[in-house]
Amino acid sequence: MFQHLLLDSINAYKGERTEAAIFHMLTGKRSSQTFQDIHAYNLTSYLGICRSVKREDLHKELLDLKAKGLIEINQGYFIITDLGATKLNEIIEDAQPWLNGLQYHHMDQVFWSRFLLFVQTASNIEQGFHQFIPIDERQEVLQWVKSKYQVEKENLQNLLYHLYSEVQHLYSQLPEWLADLLTKRMTGGHRYGLSKEQLAFQNNLSKLDVEVYLSACIHFILKHVIHAPHSYPYLYGFCHDLIQEIPITQSANKTLELLRKGYSFETIMRIRRLKQSTIQDHIVEIALVDPSFSVEPFVSNEALHDISQRAKDLNTHRLKVIKESLDKDYSYFQIRLVLATM
Repeated sequence: MFQHLLLDSINAYKGERTEAAIFHMLTGKRSSQTFQDIHAYNLTSYLGICRSVKREDLHKELLDLKAKGLIEINQGYFIITDLGATKLNEIIEDAQPWLNGLQYHHMDQVFWSRFLLFVQTASNIEQGFHQFIPIDERQEVLQWVKSKYQVEKENLQNLLYHLYSEVQHLYSQLPEWLADLLTKRMTGGHRYGLSKEQLAFQNNLSKLDVEVYLSACIHFILKHVIHAPHSYPYLYGFCHDLIQEIPITQSANKTLELLRKGYSFETIMRIRRLKQSTIQDHIVEIALVDPSFSVEPFVSNEALHDISQRAKDLNTHRLKVIKESLDKDYSYFQIRLVLATM
């Protein structure tokens, strides 16, 4: 699964991005460049789906693909070979369509951590075990679960019953082995869930494969829960406060709020005490995900036409190549903003 996604990403990048771009995409780096890339190359589903991957592990996987003759490396840029393209088309990953990193990467791990820790807590207390080692010791997760327990403790059995019913209904829609993978991650009163390494060993997968499969399954669950909260009200309680109107960073959202109030670019810089380039990054980020956002205050119709036409003619998203080929001296900000609307 992991190498399949690498091949798909390299194929999409068309030899225009390096290993760093792949790494930042998989780990969900919150930068304007990463956001622009995933939209430009139609890779939004892969944002942040493998946050534990180390740079050296990614490099090993890429070298393995090269050794198999599936990719070539030219001055740091990756190109898929004919053999790699054939391999990519031959393999069908059932879980791949469930991935929606852009929509869920900001909330998937928090949602799942809350759920797993609450199940551990409630199961232990229901069985009379009031002292146990929590599977997640992050304060924000612990505090949320403590608050949730205080609200639900008088009705714990009923909550667990309905949670089980909702989870069972969702798991029944998954391939049996993936439902088993999720179940074995869960910790109850008498047993701890398996680690990703243990699951990888049991299923003859790599740890990175397991992480991607888990991300895909969690995205599958979130999609159903968020789109039909009336059908999964108990699971919805674990994620409703994490849902965003549009998937942008908190800082970009603050800039958007000021833009909606009619503040000028310069005024927003002054209010937020941020550099021009940072506000520009925010505007590009907003334009990428909000189709209703107008770029007219920042780029003329002439620039919009010239830049978009040149990008199409050259069939590239490389900013420097586009800028050097334009007759007029358009800024990188204008070019990025136009590309964001394409």
